[in-house]
Amino acid sequence: MAEKELGAGRVFASNYQIAICDDPAKSITDDDNWDDDAMDQGFAGGESFRMVGTEADLNDHWVELVTAETGPDLGDWERVLCLPFHSASGWVHIMSVVDTEPVISAEVGPGDYAVFVAGQNIGTDLLSLGEQQTLSDAELAARKDLEWYRIVLVPGIPAETGRIKDLE
Repeated sequence: MAEKELGAGRVFASNYQIAICDDPAKSITDDDNWDDDAMDQGFAGGESFRMVGTEADLNDHWVELVTAETGPDLGDWERVLCLPFHSASGWVHIMSVVDTEPVISAEVGPGDYAVFVAGQNIGTDLLSLGEQQTLSDAELAARKDLEWYRIVLVPGIPAETGRIKDLE
């Protein structure tokens, strides 16, 4: 099975974080927040609410959500994280940690997933390129020279978690 697109959109990664969750109203405990181990692996949170770190200072990222039978080709990406995720609700939502409404929502079925967060042009935003315009969603989606992400959901528990690839 090839990748199946579930949605895409602009995510303002408040505090340099993108949230992946099964319930947008859920909050995390202090034990699930960022610590040294979470920083090393590139993600924090509990099994149904994950936070993934980003780097570009403007925090404005295009994010695509897809399902697939396998993770992304590592050769296509600068950074790939893999994290375990459990959806009790059967939904996955992509949003900022300060959003009340998700940017992307998709019904995926309840269960365990390996979530691969593949990133490209890590740390690159309009400011770092010397540009100051405001981009529409369509323009941001087309700008593959800026930091952007593809989140790939693969059914099942991941064999490996953390930073699978990181050129930085």
